[in-house]
Formats: sequence, C-alpha cells, structure tokens
Amino acid sequence: MRVIISVCLHGLLLVGAITASRETGSELFEEVQSILTQKDARHSDQVRAKEMLEEVLQNQSDHTEALYAMGEIYQLGKGVDQDLEQSFEFFLQAAQLGHPPSQEEVGLLYSAGLGTKVDTPRALLYLYFASAANQTRAQLALGYRHMYGFSVPKSCQAAVMYYSQAAQDVISSARGHGNHPSIEKIRLSIDHDSNYNPGREQDMVQYYQYSADMGNTDAQTAIGQLFNFGARGMEQDYEQALHYFMQASQAGDGDAAAHLGHMYANGLGVEADNATALEYFRKGAEKGHPHAMYGLGYMYLTGSGLEKNLKKAHQYFSQAATDGSPDAQFHLGVMALQGMLSAPDYGKAFHHFNTASHQGHLLAIYNLAMMQLGGVGVPVSCKNALQLMKSVSERGPWSQLIEEAHSNYLSGNAAVATTLYLKAAEMGLELGQSNGAWLLDRRARRGRGKVVAVTWCLQEDGEEKWHKRALHYHELAADQGNTNSLLQIGDAHYYGKGTPEDIPKSVAIYRQRRTVFFPR
Repeated sequence: MRVIISVCLHGLLLVGAITASRETGSELFEEVQSILTQKDARHSDQVRAKEMLEEVLQNQSDHTEALYAMGEIYQLGKGVDQDLEQSFEFFLQAAQLGHPPSQEEVGLLYSAGLGTKVDTPRALLYLYFASAANQTRAQLALGYRHMYGFSVPKSCQAAVMYYSQAAQDVISSARGHGNHPSIEKIRLSIDHDSNYNPGREQDMVQYYQYSADMGNTDAQTAIGQLFNFGARGMEQDYEQALHYFMQASQAGDGDAAAHLGHMYANGLGVEADNATALEYFRKGAEKGHPHAMYGLGYMYLTGSGLEKNLKKAHQYFSQAATDGSPDAQFHLGVMALQGMLSAPDYGKAFHHFNTASHQGHLLAIYNLAMMQLGGVGVPVSCKNALQLMKSVSERGPWSQLIEEAHSNYLSGNAAVATTLYLKAAEMGLELGQSNGAWLLDRRARRGRGKVVAVTWCLQEDGEEKWHKRALHYHELAADQGNTNSLLQIGDAHYYGKGTPEDIPKSVAIYRQRRTVFFPR
C-alpha cells in the first residue's frame, strides 16, 4: 500500500509540475504577443520576445502558438536576421502538430518555394487541411488554383465555394458597419519609375492636418476621413475623426455632418445615439449632401429614432442615388429585390446593384455575385459570379499583407517585402504577383537614396533561376489582366531571361499587349 501511495504522490507531483510549467509558458507567451503586435517595437524588445519564446518552448516543446510566433520572427526578421529556412522549420513543426494557421503558412511556403523547395503536392495537402479549419488565406489560395486549374481540376463551382467562404467573412464585417482600414494598392514599377516619394506624401498629409488645426474646414473634413478610414499612412482613429468632423460641422460643412451622423448611428468611436445621428443627418441634408440624405433614408427604412416609413426612405435613397451615393443605390436595389413597396423587381434590383458596384460598393458586388450564381433575374453565370466573389474576398483584412509588404519595401527590407508579396501572390492577389515579380526581376530596390541588393529568398540560386521565377509571377499577373506584366513577358522572350530567346514569340506577345491597349 505504501508503495502504491508513493507512486500516486509522485504522479501528482509530476502533473503539478507540468501544469505549473504550462501556466508559466502561457503567461510568458501572452507577454511575447504584446511585444510582437506592437507596430514599432524596439529591436531590443523583439530580441527579448525571441528569448522568451525559446524559454516557453524549452518548457513546452509542443506549444504550437509559440512555434508559429518563432516562425514569424524568423520570416519577418524581428530581432534577428531573416532566415526563411529556420522560419519554415518552426511553421512545419506546428503544422505537424495540427495547428491550422501553421498549416496555412506551410502550404503557402511550399507553393512559393520560400525557405524550402517548391512542392505543390505538399502545398495542396496543407492548404486543404487549413481551409477545412476555416483559414481564409488557404481558402483564397485554393479558390485561385481551382479558378485557373493550377495543379488542381479547373472548376468554377469549386473556386466559388472557396471564395464564398472568405467573402462571407468580409460581408459579415461590412454589415457590422465597421470600416476596414483602407489598403493602399501601390505598384512598385510605377512607384519606381515615377520617383514616388512617401515622405512628400506624408508632408502633404501633415500640411492638411496643420491647416485643419488652424481652422480650415475643408482640411478638417479631409483629415477626418483619413482618420475614419485609415488611409494615406494614417492609423484608423475614430476619436480623432470625430474631433475633426465636429469642428468642420460646427463651421457648416454638410459632408462632415453626414459623417458624424453615420458615426453616431453605428457607434463608431461614440455611444450609438439615433437622436444625435438624425440631428447630424438633417444638418447635412439641408446642405444637399447625398451621404446625409442616404443616412435619413436608412433611418426611415429601419425605423431608427423615428417612425418607419418606406416611402420616405425610397424618396431619400432616390435623391441620394441621383447625387452619386453608392449606399443609396444599394438600398434601392434591396428594396426592389425584396419588394418593399411593390412586387419584387429583380431587373431593377440588378440595375441598382450594378450601378453601386461600379462605385466599389462591397455589398452590391456580393449581391450581384449571388444573383448571377443563382440566376435571380439574370441568366446563371458562374464565371461572372466567380470574378465578383473573388474581388469581394480580397477586400478582407488578410489583404493587409500587401500593405505590410510595401511598408517593408519603403523601409529597406527588400527581402521581407518580397516574401510577403510572394505569399500574397500564392493567394491569387494580382498586386502580389506583379510586385513580387518586379522585385525578383531586379533583385534590387530603391530605398533611402541607395540600392540594396536582394541576395536571399528562394531555394534556387543563379540569376537565370531568379528571372525564371519572376517570369512565372509575371505570367500569373498577366492572366489576371496586368498589361505591364505582359510587356515583361515579351521582354523575357526577346532577351532570353528566364526562358530561351524567342523573338517571334516576343513579337506576338507585344502585339497582344498592343491589342489590349488599342482594340480594333
């Protein structure tokens, strides 16, 4: 009996030690996360975060989130020199332990050949596992592959299935009335050729903010919008947006009043307050601002803060739509689709959604896709629905990968920028493909007045292999309509870069590009 008791006690002590180490590991990991999520974390803090992660893994080698974080540290060069092979090994360990985000990462890395050789079968395996666990970037990658038939059966239905899952997440967020930070879509080829100066743009924004602080009403509204949507290098900040909109509205600006109405109606940076929202919408509408008239229409449509009145809602929407409001166009489409004032009119609904979609309205684009997918008021067209669904799915927060890549490009981290662009390329984002190809083609970049050689990256050495990979991504971008990439493909065949020299083929490609610009 004593033996049994001593064994049991020993077991209890062991379990207690393991539990304590896991609790300590969790506390350390939480502290690490707080450091790594800081946008401008100091190098010394990043080094400390890496050391803490190593301590976590020493106590708990199967801590998948810590393994994933180590993979990110080596991939992005946070506190260490970038080491893609080391990064891949950490991601792979976590992926093999069943960690979905790591499976997604490994799938993209196998696909692009980052830190490992290109291995399409393994890439697909890990992407399928990650997609089944609702990892959005994996869904985009698989949707893109099925759309074009890249190493998988070409299937519009399969592609729509993958893209629709990502699109639904985007739409759910949009219906919550939040604003995704604006993603700056900058093409490096144009950026480089035009001598784009981010410092000059920042100076302009600072000048506008100075003018706003000095009482310039137009500048106050403009800066308020930058803070509201998070654009031109400004962090999304509802409190600051509210401050500048308030100043402009008090000076009689209808645009600012309309924005304030929406902020109060949706509780953006303030407590939701329908009465205050109505007050600002009416102020803006008196100035004839379409955004304010749309706001009043929506309040009447939903009965928010006043009695529900569909006829008045339709009147305000119609007036706002005539004056250019895509939101009003969208809601006119909804009213027609659901037959709120008369029998459902699918043709009219399609017209309004289509008009709003040309102004970039996310929900309108999604509704168009669903109508064409289901043949509601129009013939069934999986092809058209797929293009629309893809564009919606690429508007989610995961597309900030592009902005992060450009930020690294501007700060001189060419290697990290290329890594991120190529990951975006494997997700089917055309800008990732064309910018990644541009960096691979040159292996150099302009930054802070000097040229920095890119001497890392793919598991392929030699200038010719670099050109071959660049050509691959130019071909992917050209398939998605990038005419500059088409020109680069022509040049590659003309000069024999990444492919055997073939002047007749290059001439045919040049003619194809000319036809795109000057159709007969």
